[in-house]
Amino acid sequence: MTAGSDITAPTTAGHRILLVEDSPTQALRLQMTLEGQGWSVTVCGDAESALDHLGREMPDLALVDYHLPRMNGDEFVRRVRLDLRTRGLSVLMLTDSHAADRERQGYDSGADAYVPKSADIDILLSRVAALLRKTTVGAAGGTVPGLAPVAMRRSRLLVVDDSPTYLFFITAQLQEDGHEVVGVSGGREALDRIEREKFDCIVVDLVMPEMSGTELCQHLDRMRRQHDRLFQIIILTSRDNKEDMMRGLEAGADDFVGKASESEILKARIRALLRRKFLHEENLRITSEFRDKELELERTRDERRIAQERAAMAEALERSHAELEEAYRELQDTQSQLVQAAKMASLGALVAGIAHELNNPLAFVGNHLGTIARCLENITPEIQGHLSEKGGRDLEKMRQRLAATRLGIDRVEDLVVKLRTFSRLDEAEVKEVEIEDSLESVLTLLQHKLSERIVVERKYAGPKRITCQPGPLNQVLMNIVGNAIDAIDGAGTITLETARNGPMFRLSVRDTGHGIPAAIRDRICEPFFTTKPVGSGTGLGLSISYSIIQRHRGRLEFHSEEGQGTEVVIEIPLDGASADAPAPSGPAQAAHTAPGQAAHAAPGSA
Repeated sequence: MTAGSDITAPTTAGHRILLVEDSPTQALRLQMTLEGQGWSVTVCGDAESALDHLGREMPDLALVDYHLPRMNGDEFVRRVRLDLRTRGLSVLMLTDSHAADRERQGYDSGADAYVPKSADIDILLSRVAALLRKTTVGAAGGTVPGLAPVAMRRSRLLVVDDSPTYLFFITAQLQEDGHEVVGVSGGREALDRIEREKFDCIVVDLVMPEMSGTELCQHLDRMRRQHDRLFQIIILTSRDNKEDMMRGLEAGADDFVGKASESEILKARIRALLRRKFLHEENLRITSEFRDKELELERTRDERRIAQERAAMAEALERSHAELEEAYRELQDTQSQLVQAAKMASLGALVAGIAHELNNPLAFVGNHLGTIARCLENITPEIQGHLSEKGGRDLEKMRQRLAATRLGIDRVEDLVVKLRTFSRLDEAEVKEVEIEDSLESVLTLLQHKLSERIVVERKYAGPKRITCQPGPLNQVLMNIVGNAIDAIDGAGTITLETARNGPMFRLSVRDTGHGIPAAIRDRICEPFFTTKPVGSGTGLGLSISYSIIQRHRGRLEFHSEEGQGTEVVIEIPLDGASADAPAPSGPAQAAHTAPGQAAHAAPGSA
């Protein structure tokens, strides 16, 4: 070949080429030419070393001489095509002949292109560049992703023959074909070697003195079946007759060859058997690896499924835990409301009983007091002229005492009316009430806490009648006003202001107390939270008040600035359409906005 110009495309630069050439001179010339094109070249002097190289590294192209020592180029290509990992390797066959049969043999073996060594170097380089471009477009086209690499190796043969001359001859012939050959002279030795070493094919002489070839074949076939060994068995004999062939094949041999036949026939038979063996091994390997990958995939799916089930279970447990917490919280709220309702109901019953018991004596005293006053007025003109000066003074004092008694009776009667108004705590049905009367009854009951130190300012500008649940609403008013009184140390002012806000009734209770500390502003509506001394408060007042306002579909707001007092705003619908609806579930909370800092309740709430 003559040197040529650089004709490679940029897309093929940097590719790796395996050059299989037994001529050092020709190999050096081709290596320099190919490396001059920017390709990396590895040189192997025979097919066996090339197979070893393929077991370690996969090139992009193999440039193979047809005539190689021991194993020819066409047989090398067949071995490459048998392996699933290497069957996609591009192969360019070289030969020193233009003979058509060489080209046909090269293509039949599986080569991708054929170039005579006498061809111009540019033709060779063009062929190489074309094959490398195909490799770039479909890289590793014949490989299967994910399969483990398999080391390419020379086949190992065991020859068993009691004739040293023939054993030497056949060993040399098979070694020329590229095989690694071990020769032994008897069946016992052969069995011992097979126990310790691996062979691909065993060539057995039919007639041997110690153990016949038929007996050895039977041992080998049994060993092959019991231990899953995949070696092939060929019987050699100098007596080429039908009976010997039948006995050998029945004993487990895979083929039968006469010694009188040409050695090339034996080589061809061995190559055919080895190709079948290697193909079978490759199929087993692929099947095993795919099975392993299927098992791995199944394990991955199982692990993913288990992880999903665990996640779903954890989510379900978390959801159940949250539901249990919510149910427990609702149970606590309900229990606290029941306890407070029972207390207030008892208080209402007591107040109602007291009012009833007071009402009869009051009526008796009031009626008789009126009779006395009328009688006194009737007899005064008749006796006034007959009274002394002292008697006149006593008569006037009597009149004044009767008037004062009347005033006292009126005040007691007013107190009884307000007590009866407050005693409606057990009235849960929705009805129309006088809201101002409810406020006054609450103030009357809390008068002992107001005393003279706290002034109550009333700014009633809203509707006088609203629709609500009177008993629960009185409970809210008692809690809110009571907290306002407790928030004031010493003298102060509480302002009650009513107004209409669209369809809502609005009540504001504002005090001049010390406000709410920032640290507790988000907790004052929690059940059982209180800042009062032990025994002075249950911590349920604002929580229950919030629940009652929720049942009325209203709002409870707290506006507070520490040191400047607190304002509590209650808004409920005027028509009371939703007052008997169940309260929304969830912890007691209240809307809070404030000019300074919003909060939920005054210190010491409930």
